[in-house]
Amino acid sequence: MTTWTKVTGDFDFLNGYFDVRHRTLKKAFAGCDEWQEFDGTTTAHTYFDGAISVDEMRFPTKGSYGLSVRVFNPVAKDWSIWWISSTTMELYPPVHGRWAEDGKSCRLVGDDELDGEPILCSYAWSDITETTAHWEQAYSNDGGETWEVNWIMDFTRRSTPPPALDVPKLTDDFDFLVGRWNFHNRRRRPVLGEPATWHSFDATMEVTSYFDGAISFDEGWFPTEDFRGATLRIYNPESKTWNIHWINSTRGQLETPVTGSFDSGTGIFEGPDEWNGVPIDVRFEWTPGKDKAAWTQSFSTDHGQTWTPNWYMEHSRVK
Repeated sequence: MTTWTKVTGDFDFLNGYFDVRHRTLKKAFAGCDEWQEFDGTTTAHTYFDGAISVDEMRFPTKGSYGLSVRVFNPVAKDWSIWWISSTTMELYPPVHGRWAEDGKSCRLVGDDELDGEPILCSYAWSDITETTAHWEQAYSNDGGETWEVNWIMDFTRRSTPPPALDVPKLTDDFDFLVGRWNFHNRRRRPVLGEPATWHSFDATMEVTSYFDGAISFDEGWFPTEDFRGATLRIYNPESKTWNIHWINSTRGQLETPVTGSFDSGTGIFEGPDEWNGVPIDVRFEWTPGKDKAAWTQSFSTDHGQTWTPNWYMEHSRVK
């Protein structure tokens, strides 16, 4: 049985509820000194015992949400952070970096674009206390020679959950999954090829929804295995489809997504990937239920003409 060791607590300070004072620059790279100010809230939680940090921001005056997904890479020892806005429901390009050795600040940088032009984007955390924190976003359009701060957040801890936003609900597709589940696994060894055997084990998971159901996140505990797993599901209201990313604790990254939707009570999600250097297609299939649910993973090496199931999960809700 695997004994889990906490690998990082870098973002533990953010767990809980905060009021947030925002200041945003009206226009970037225009010599602008006009700032807009507004208030919001955030609710943050860590997964993988600190190696994943997720916070949901609420902007009451704008009627929108924002979500940060932070994933720690246990090999590179750094963080990648993705931002999702409810106005687009897309993952922004990630920033990457790590905390200073004294643990008092961090800066993360990544490629982005603004008005169709390539830029660099940075996130910086500082002034961390038990009840407050400071964050800044900056852009550079000269390869990092100079930077312009364009978004500032000041966090103050609050004792109660923030109020809900009064905005339309986009979907309830994965609401059935919210809560805690026990599940029985059967995995094929090898996942492709013959001869094959099947390995069985039990596990548990807990599922949370964000953006009032338009983002679904689960964390799975596999006590007899050598990893933990998490899943990030993001709904696209234009195509009415989901992008689903798997996160393996040993790799610390968002894997290539599968995309799909529910039809006649079954969810089918597919996407390209590779296995041992070989291009494959991956399929997830969900059969939802209130107290019982099922999930199957299959691989295809012939562009979806035939599929080989290699992982079955049978879920039972924990009462």
